[in-house]
Amino acid sequence: MFAENGNCARQMVPKATDAQEFEGRLKAEREALLNAWIAFLEIQRQKKVPFPPQYADAFYAATKIEKKENYVLDLLSECKGIFNNLLKKLSPKEAVSLGIAEDLSRIANYIKRIEQLEEELSFLKDSVLRDQLTNLWNLKALEKYFYEVIKENIFQEDYLLCYFDLDKFKSVNDHYGHKMGDKVLITFARFLKNNFKRRDFIVRLHGDEFAAVLIGSPIEAFIPFAKDFYQKGFWVKLPDGKCQMRFSLGVTNIIAADTLDTALERADFSMYWCKQHKALKPVRV
Repeated sequence: MFAENGNCARQMVPKATDAQEFEGRLKAEREALLNAWIAFLEIQRQKKVPFPPQYADAFYAATKIEKKENYVLDLLSECKGIFNNLLKKLSPKEAVSLGIAEDLSRIANYIKRIEQLEEELSFLKDSVLRDQLTNLWNLKALEKYFYEVIKENIFQEDYLLCYFDLDKFKSVNDHYGHKMGDKVLITFARFLKNNFKRRDFIVRLHGDEFAAVLIGSPIEAFIPFAKDFYQKGFWVKLPDGKCQMRFSLGVTNIIAADTLDTALERADFSMYWCKQHKALKPVRV
């Protein structure tokens, strides 16, 4: 900024107090925007109003976990499609006349090899994500599901995390042996599958500890069912007769700010409270 003083021009230097005042205004604006954003997210978490359409895509994109694609397998699958189309368009007679019969035979073999590879990888993927004893999902599958499904849809669905621990399971192993202990675990896994919805995600974490992600169930609506479910226990056939077994149950709702660890920690706390006090104590966030 310049001002004339006679025939000379001199620069008007801003005072330090002007810069400090401007910085203070910026800080105040920043804090006001931050508070407004926090308030907005709290409203969203409680699902009181929908996202404005112009912000929805950007916000959901920020919560997404980048998908890890298998580039080589995708490329092979694409090649398989091209090879199949090529084989459909050329008859054996045309292949002979063009002198490419041997090449087409090799392409047919490539297709078979790619299909075998896809089957093997599909089996390996499923076996890595499944508990071998109960055929439920395992902890690795829960991690994948939490970050690739729950985190992407947390504002569209209600998600509850249940944590289960069998009571006095060690005494079954000590008294009847580990084979009978395995039978108890398999029976409990079946009991969970029979009592939850097909779309719910049921997991064996380790040992006699299980978890389930319930989809579309608000916590208040679930509590009456949980109390009845907890009270009735489950029945298992032991060598000396049919026995009712009990389990401890913890439950918490999953929120947008959660990691899998924080959600499991709350559900685990709820479960241990249940084990100590013989009553449910859902942890609401």
